[in-house]
Amino acid sequence: MQTLEFQLSELFTNLRRNGLLTIAAVITVMSSMVVFGLFNLANINLQHLLDQEARKAQISAFLGKGLSDAETNRVRSAIEKLPGVQRCEYVSSQAAFDRLTRNLESEVLKVLKDEGPSRLPAKFSVQPKRPEDTTELARQLKQIKGVSDVRFGQQVVETLNALVPRVRRVGLVALVLMVLATSAIIGNAIRLTIYARRREIRIMQLVGATNGFIRAPFVLEGLCHGLVGGALAVAVTFGLYGHMQTLAATLMPWLKLVARQELLAPFAGSLIALGALIGLGSSLVSMRHFLKQA
Repeated sequence: MQTLEFQLSELFTNLRRNGLLTIAAVITVMSSMVVFGLFNLANINLQHLLDQEARKAQISAFLGKGLSDAETNRVRSAIEKLPGVQRCEYVSSQAAFDRLTRNLESEVLKVLKDEGPSRLPAKFSVQPKRPEDTTELARQLKQIKGVSDVRFGQQVVETLNALVPRVRRVGLVALVLMVLATSAIIGNAIRLTIYARRREIRIMQLVGATNGFIRAPFVLEGLCHGLVGGALAVAVTFGLYGHMQTLAATLMPWLKLVARQELLAPFAGSLIALGALIGLGSSLVSMRHFLKQA
């Protein structure tokens, strides 16, 4: 207990005595974690946008002409029983024509106002539970009696379904590389603080202090640098992210970024924890390397 009290006392004394080195180390940690945090947020938003686009995929199951209400209900029941169906909406010929006239301003549509609905088949608009199930679900819909044709953006859906996992893998590899780069930068900053106090370490060795006793205050300093730098990085990162959201809402209202409040709690905790872990690990590695050379 007395050893712990002594180590904590040494920690606060060293932080106060080496103020410039402490500030430099904290700023280094903060800067590195801000870059890492912004990259992570960009990766999260890219995956979110791809997921949203993939989930917009809908399948149009067109019905054969002349189906009775009972046959239409039978088709609905068969569609709803398929395991990959999230939602099934019936769109009558008149409703389909009304949607078309709202979306397109055309003299031809105005001329066809009376007979236009009869030229458009009724359909069921089917929402898949998972975007990757769209192609298989479309195949199953074609086999239902009463469904004359099935249409969906096959090329777009398949492209997005192939792109989403690739983006996730590339993002994961890039995040690992960012962690390694951040660890190297923080490790160099902590190594400089250790080198600046090499005389103090040498004196402790001469009076018989063990390597563990010498290492403890420096490891605690690295942990402290990581915690403080990570906390400051959270404030800076989410301040910049809020500004980016406001700018995106003004210039690109169609671009829906992930809400800041949804990310703040889990992202802040992970960023601070990662900063502390990197600070702790970097100081351990740096001290072990320094003591071997001493």
